[in-house]
Amino acid sequence: TREFLARGRQEKSIKSFRHCQISTETCSCIISNCPIVQDTRIKRHNYICGMLTDVVKKNNWVVFQEPHTWDEKNELYKPDLIFVKDGKAYVVDVTVWYEYYRSLFNNKMKVAANEKVKKYEHLHQQVRELTSARDVTFVGFPLGARGKGCSRNFELLSVLGLSKSRQEKTA
Repeated sequence: TREFLARGRQEKSIKSFRHCQISTETCSCIISNCPIVQDTRIKRHNYICGMLTDVVKKNNWVVFQEPHTWDEKNELYKPDLIFVKDGKAYVVDVTVWYEYYRSLFNNKMKVAANEKVKKYEHLHQQVRELTSARDVTFVGFPLGARGKGCSRNFELLSVLGLSKSRQEKTA
């Protein structure tokens, strides 16, 4: 990246991103923020959602994909997935974050998961009505942009009935 090439040459080097000129060209910007690669980010996100859907359908879960749900203020929300089985619903929202530092990875992923939970947890009643589930749990499913999963993801995959080996492949 231009940021990497400019190390030690701060005054003379161009560090701005080649495509959008918005910020310094870093791996994080390219993978997470750049509008030029937005389609790729969406495809990566949708691939993860599709993989989760395929896995849970094999375990006889009913899947709602991006259901349109309105809150009390009539604002539209579209969680990525809702898995329903035996009166339990899991509202799952996938997020892909760039891994900055290995030592901070799990903390960053927990923050990402908590943000997703906070975004949707006020839709508890609407999800119950949509799914006829008694129990509703909201889960953020964060993954690193380079494929590393969060330790919390294994808890969800276990509840969904995946074997340990399948959890390793999925998360």
